[in-house]
Order: sequence, then C-alpha cells, then structure tokens
Amino acid sequence: MEADCSVASDIQRVPYGEIAGFSDLFVDYTASREEAVRFYGGGFDRETLLARARETAAAPHADREALVQILRDQHRLWGDDPSALANIEKLADPEAAAIVTGQQVGLFGGPAYSVLKAMTSVLLARELEAASGRPFVPVFWLGSEDHDFEEMATAHVPGGSFTYPKPPVDNTGPVGALTFGPEINELVDALEAALPGTDFRGQVMGAVRNCYREGETFRDGFARLMRMLLPGTGLVIFAQDDPRVKRLATPLWRKEIRDSAGSDAALRSATEHIAREYHAQVHIRPSNLFMIHEGQRLPLDVDDGRFHLRGTDQSWSASDLEALLDAEPERFSPNVVTRPLTQDWLFPTAAYVGGPGETAYFGQYRGVYAWADLVMPVIFPRVSLTFIEPGIRRSLDKLGEPPARFSKDADKLFAEIARERLEVDVEGTFGRTIGEVNKLIGPLAPVATAVDPSLKKSVDATRAAMQKELIRLKERVLKADRRNHDQLRAQVEKVADGLFPMGKPQERVLSPLYFTTKYGMDFYVCLMDRLDTDTRSHLLVDL
Repeated sequence: MEADCSVASDIQRVPYGEIAGFSDLFVDYTASREEAVRFYGGGFDRETLLARARETAAAPHADREALVQILRDQHRLWGDDPSALANIEKLADPEAAAIVTGQQVGLFGGPAYSVLKAMTSVLLARELEAASGRPFVPVFWLGSEDHDFEEMATAHVPGGSFTYPKPPVDNTGPVGALTFGPEINELVDALEAALPGTDFRGQVMGAVRNCYREGETFRDGFARLMRMLLPGTGLVIFAQDDPRVKRLATPLWRKEIRDSAGSDAALRSATEHIAREYHAQVHIRPSNLFMIHEGQRLPLDVDDGRFHLRGTDQSWSASDLEALLDAEPERFSPNVVTRPLTQDWLFPTAAYVGGPGETAYFGQYRGVYAWADLVMPVIFPRVSLTFIEPGIRRSLDKLGEPPARFSKDADKLFAEIARERLEVDVEGTFGRTIGEVNKLIGPLAPVATAVDPSLKKSVDATRAAMQKELIRLKERVLKADRRNHDQLRAQVEKVADGLFPMGKPQERVLSPLYFTTKYGMDFYVCLMDRLDTDTRSHLLVDL
C-alpha cells in the first residue's frame, strides 16, 4: 500500500531560542550572530557552501578511486539502490563535493533525527548541485564503532520501549559489529504489538524483519533500514569499520600519534576561547585515538611520551605505535575529535549536517582542522521538527497554548496554566461569606432570647445549618474545580507526551518506524517534498 503523500498539512517555524534545551551557541549560530559564527570560520549560507565546495575539491584527500571502490562494495551489502550507486560514481569526479552526516547505528533506526539528518543532506546536495552544476553527493556515515551500548540498543515508540539485552561479556566494544541472537525476534514481535494497527503495519514490519534478524549486525540492520526509509534519494551509506577505510586513514592518524601535543594544544586553545562566552561541549583528552583490543574499544592515553591502552598494562612509544598502525590499521579507531577529521580526509566534504550538540562542538574544532591541514566543512544544522498528529492538535487548540511551551516539565507547566486560569478564590470567598453570615446572625440572638430564652438553641442551630450548607456548596465547587483541573492535567500530559515524550524533543526519542506505520513506508520521502534547506528554526509539522 502506498503512503499518503499529502502529509504535512501545515508547517510553522519557531525560533530555537523559544524552545528549551538548545545551547546558547547553537541558538546564536542558527541566527547567524557574528559572536557565534566566528568560531566556525563562516556561516552556512549558499555562497559560503559553494566556496567551501571549491576549496575542498581542490585540497588533498585520501585516494579517491580507492574510496569509491569501497563504497561500491559496501553498497552491495545493504540492497541495491541505483540512485545511490549513481552518486557513488559521481564521487570519482575530481570536482565533486560531499554533504556528509552520520549517526550511531541505533536499534530500529534509532531516534527519528537519524532520518532527518539524512534527509537534510539529500536536500542540500540537490539544491547545491542545481545551483552550481558541480556534483554534490549526500553521504551518511554509520557510527558503527561507537561503544555506548545502552544508548544504541534501545528504541521507543508511543506504545513501548525496547532494549536489546547486553552481551554476557564486557560490552565496551564497537556496537555496530555485534550480531543479533534469537532475542531480536522477541523484540521485533514486541515492536509489532506496540505499533498502531494501520494498513501500513504489515509492510513496515516486513521491512523490519528483513533488517533486524538473527545473525544480522547492528550496523547492517541500521543501514538496510535507512535505505528502505529513503529509497531513490541517492543517499550514499558509508561504514567506517572497513579495514580498507582504516588503511586510507593512516596518514591522518599517524600525524595524531606523532604530534598529539599539537592537536591537544589546538583544541585546548579553541576550547578556552569558546568557554569564555559559551559552554564547551568536548572534553579535552591528551590523545584522540582508540584501539580495538580483545573486542573492546579502549582509549589511548599519553603520559611521558608513551601511549598507554587504558585498563591494560600495554603501552608503546610513538614510533612503535606508528609501526603498529602501519601493520594493523584495523585495530585503530577515531574519537569525537579525529572522527570528523578522518571524514574530511576521506571525503571532499563541503558541509557536515549536524544536530544541535554536534553543531556546538564543531565550534571547538577550527584550530584542530588547521593543525591537520584540512579544510573544515561548513557546519549545516539539520532539519529539526516536531510532528503534531490530529489528536494532539485538537488538544492544543482546546488548551490554546503554543506547542513550544510544552518543552517544559509537564507538572510545572500544568501548575503554571492552572494558576493562570484560576479566576476565583474558592476558599477565600467562602471563608469570607461564612464570616459575613455569622455577623448577620449575631444580632438575632439577643432579640430572640429577649422574647424567649429557649430560642438561643434555635439561633445556634440556624447558624450551624447555614454554615453546613455553605461548606457543602464549597465542597461541590471545589470538586468541580478539581474535575476541571483533572481534565486540564490530562490534556497537558497528553500534549507533552506527544510532543516531548519522556520530557525530550520528539525527534530525539521516537523511532521513525512509528510514523511510517501511521503514514506509510514512503512517509519520509513524501515529507522531503514539503521541506527545504532553511534550517534556521524548528518546524512544527501538522499531519
């Protein structure tokens, strides 16, 4: 069954500064404020992008033909897509430039922003190629060597959360290489039960079962799913853990071994500079390489001129480590600093499409790019959006509150809205009224007892009865108020959970499979027809 390509009935833009959770540096950079842009060597306008493409195409890089052959071979691993293969061939052109993005290989596609990053790279490559005539190729870098198992092994949809069980041995190795056991079948069944029972669910689950099955790896399952979610878009998927890639990266990694103090000084200087005005994202380490050792990915620490493999008794001099790099490059792995450097040594990268966190930490990297003698790409913010489903839109309209307000804690937001909407002081008003009734009845007592002393009890009984009725009325009013508050709380919680599940932006939590199940396997391809490359603000997309 084909997807409904009439998705996105309305799209509104909200400045990042109006939404909680975005760093000041990211907010200022997306607003093109000079105090932020200067850390990147320029903004992300079209002229800067095209100039950077010319610069990087002319700069030295790894063997282009060897890289293209690796991409051809990897392409066949994840199912044929002629548009992607055509773009791989484009990279052989010395004038070609790449628009690169990437993400960890999370279970069931990870959070939806993985797809949004890929979509942005495709849209930007198309736009720049049309504007310049130069070949631009969108590339998705699989973060398959990351070792944060807990983050990569968990997926969420509104109907449940799913976590692949930890391996019985230490899981500090690259997650992408882990092979699924029979447990994956149970998770896939649980996912199917949690997803909405739409006409699209069968097709979606067929794709999921093809990607996530016993004997498959995290890396290959993710890559297959990404290709199925964005077919025909020309997205080139790239795996860094190929031994041939490691061989191509050795010149850059050798420089890190020979001059780790130089990269450290460059990063430290930029970090100190940026920290005077903003929060520095990347913590400085004296070495920026990892090593794969007995299935674990361990950092190399530098002390007294020697490189020590953390958690072991192994160490090397710089010359010995260089020799090991030449002999066994597949044992080495880049960290958060050398990964983008490796990327831009391998690819002629005109722009890197990053999320808010990545965009912020690239602000620390300008100096280390100069140290590596590499062209730093333009840092291009990815599409950032929140989907508003019809039921959530109805609740929003009923509440009359802007969606961005729900980025706050739901309990605190409910308390704020309840206070704002409280039009009467129930307790105070009834308390004052009861006091006034007592004052009015007070003068009746001496009159009644002057006529008949025994009537004092009747006066007191009348006072008590009136107070009782007023208190009973107050309780009825309070009950109605609580009922209104319960309805308000339910509406606030419904909207908050829909827009900010688990208190986080929707795009950082929900698997893309939820929306493909609701709206079809072609949902994200259809959505691309409604989006553009103006990523200076967050999008609210009504479905």
